[in-house]
Amino acid sequence: MNKPTVLLTCSLFLVSAQAMAQSSEEAATACTEAARLIGEDDLVGALDEAKWCVESLQQLRQQATLTIFPDEVDGFTGGEVDNQSAMGMTIMERSYSKDGSDVSVSLTTGVAGGGLAALAQLGMGMSSGGGKKIRIQKRTVLDMSDGGGDSQYMVQLKSGGMLTISSSGLAAEQLLPFVKAFPIAELDDALEE
Repeated sequence: MNKPTVLLTCSLFLVSAQAMAQSSEEAATACTEAARLIGEDDLVGALDEAKWCVESLQQLRQQATLTIFPDEVDGFTGGEVDNQSAMGMTIMERSYSKDGSDVSVSLTTGVAGGGLAALAQLGMGMSSGGGKKIRIQKRTVLDMSDGGGDSQYMVQLKSGGMLTISSSGLAAEQLLPFVKAFPIAELDDALEE
């Protein structure tokens, strides 16, 4: 590696570390300010600061989670990460491609994550033989593939979220190596921190 590349890499690392530290400081300040305002009986101000405190903490958690979505999995190259948050739920998505095949990975956290897990379980219980449970990286994975070329695996995360890995062009047995290679446990552990 030449000197300018090393300097650029170090600079980017320092900028991202400073941004994370700044966000941590902002979250701590908002949380402390909310507590101070409660002591002054300013409940409206305290609620406003508490909302900012929670939002800042959620942003920090999302930033940590985004770093777990790898750029390459089982030979598939990742595209841009799409991150959406609304009403207490967060959805992060990333598409991976290799040799004309695409895989979609979607992480749902918050109130919707646990609901999706419950619906998947209910759907499996009502289906007549479709879908099965398997264990990957000490997590329960539901094979929701339809057998007709559409493959979908839903991973119940210990943190309460739901990870969905799907492909409309790969059969379930072709998608399974990708699912096994994806850092599911690492992602789940990052969500629990």
